[in-house]
Amino acid sequence: MIKKIHIRNYKSLKDIELELGRRNMLVGPNMSGKSNLLDSFKFLTNICDSGVSKAFLVRGGFSEVVWKGEDAGPLSFFLVIEHEAEKSYEYEISIIGSITTGSFSVEREKLIVKTPKGVFTLIDLRNGQGKIMHIDGSSAFQSLGASASTLEVSVPGWEGMMVKNYISSWRFYRLLPALMKQPNAAVSQQFLMENGDNFSSWFMTLQTNYPDEFRRIKQVAKDVFPGLEEVLTPPTQFATTYMVSREKYLKRDVSIWHMSDGEIVFLAWLSLIFAPSIFGAPLFCIEELENHLHPRLLETLVEVQNQRQEELVPHAAQIIATTHSPYLVDKTDIDDLIVVEKSNGATKCTRPASKAHLKELLEREELGLGELWYSGALGGD
Repeated sequence: MIKKIHIRNYKSLKDIELELGRRNMLVGPNMSGKSNLLDSFKFLTNICDSGVSKAFLVRGGFSEVVWKGEDAGPLSFFLVIEHEAEKSYEYEISIIGSITTGSFSVEREKLIVKTPKGVFTLIDLRNGQGKIMHIDGSSAFQSLGASASTLEVSVPGWEGMMVKNYISSWRFYRLLPALMKQPNAAVSQQFLMENGDNFSSWFMTLQTNYPDEFRRIKQVAKDVFPGLEEVLTPPTQFATTYMVSREKYLKRDVSIWHMSDGEIVFLAWLSLIFAPSIFGAPLFCIEELENHLHPRLLETLVEVQNQRQEELVPHAAQIIATTHSPYLVDKTDIDDLIVVEKSNGATKCTRPASKAHLKELLEREELGLGELWYSGALGGD
């Protein structure tokens, strides 16, 4: 789990330092930087999967990513990752570049691991020069140079692979019902894609191979949709599949094109909550969880997710989500809430839980957390 992250000069994140818990709900107005914060995590995943160059390229280049205000220094990330109860990793990467030419280089990269037996350096590079080592101090492999990150490569047996694999396995979601309603190839899936465009084939995988998990998904769905009797993903003669639902008072199935957006999105979130552990991820970053969902469905999702995380402790996934919904804020524990605002063009983050008077108001049940957010009482210093 990520215990702490410090980001400098990434888009509007001029200087952000956050301690993170198991659940983290980001709330704030439009243009405050919530999406930029989630994208900073995705940037690190892109580095591990495709390299630094590609991570910049898909975002329009270095000049579009680095802080656009005055006094822009290196773009940098520092993470503290708790892997086990007595083992943690600290990873740092700092990138400098030119906003005119778009050229860049990795100025600094460092990775250390802390164990009961001591602190060991696995990466120690400046401008591509230095050492990449095993825990025993022996050389692991040579640097790729200043134009790349060490985490771009896969080296079996190197202890730093834990951090690379961990960051690579983060998942990002912003579900789009219009894409979710398209037919899919009738083939097994390993995860639900970011916009949900493989939704039917992902659901078919769960239905076909994981009956216990699928049964739980269907039961929760039937509880909140009283007329719903069955959800199916039958294969077609064209080797494709698409979801259909069966309702109590209808003689024929309803195809996914005519199912409501909220029903489809709700089923997708349930499929992630109850997915088998082999399909899990250590971190889920979710944009606007409330989109397309009735408040009653949101309440059910929060309850089910909390119950599921309790079942999976200590292996439950970490969640970072954004919301504009006062209702969803009201269902969030104040300790999990992060208020995101912008001042002089730069994003800042605060935790309302640090304000004793707000906790007192909640304890007296004078106001709900959603009401406090809507009133503006959660923001500011």
